[in-house]
Amino acid sequence: MVILILLIILVSYVLGCVNLPPLVCSLLFPKDRKTAAGCVSYPQVMKAYGWAGVGAVLAADLIRALIVILVGKLLLKGAGFPGVGMRTALLFALLGQVLPVTNGMRSRQGLIFPALLLLWTDWRLFLIAAAVFIIVYLLTKRVSLCALAVALSYPIFSLLLGAWWLQVVLALLAAIVLVLPYRTGLRRYFAGLKKGKKQEEE
Repeated sequence: MVILILLIILVSYVLGCVNLPPLVCSLLFPKDRKTAAGCVSYPQVMKAYGWAGVGAVLAADLIRALIVILVGKLLLKGAGFPGVGMRTALLFALLGQVLPVTNGMRSRQGLIFPALLLLWTDWRLFLIAAAVFIIVYLLTKRVSLCALAVALSYPIFSLLLGAWWLQVVLALLAAIVLVLPYRTGLRRYFAGLKKGKKQEEE
């Protein structure tokens, strides 16, 4: 079982490290490889290639997320822990996106791939996370706060939906990883709130 878990970790992390936007755009627009290589995020893809490019990258990410979760589920299904396998795969795929060895371990933001991983893990958690994101964004217009709220919703609602304790722990670890790239924005936001509060008191 240890070997299977290590295999899940390795495969999931490697797949998480893959930055699909430049790869997909290079395949779709081979005559424009220079622009495609610079499209490392969804907003950049949208700016360069519009909805066609975004749709293609999204489809590729959807398949990548499905492969990650299937690997985790199938490898531990025989041992009776498919849920643990899926959440382990989600955690390390997320770690691969956030701290990719292919990018010098420099943190990389992004909520779409984590959302797709959650979709294939448990569609109920995906719908809850989507609702949380929309509400927080409408109220604050800050993606960093959306990331924090979505991250917190994962372990909390996993517990409320009856997940096993180990699954909740894995969800909590994934939540921590998800917030890492947004820590600077969150620090600035809360520092601003603290400063504003002090000014009001004075």
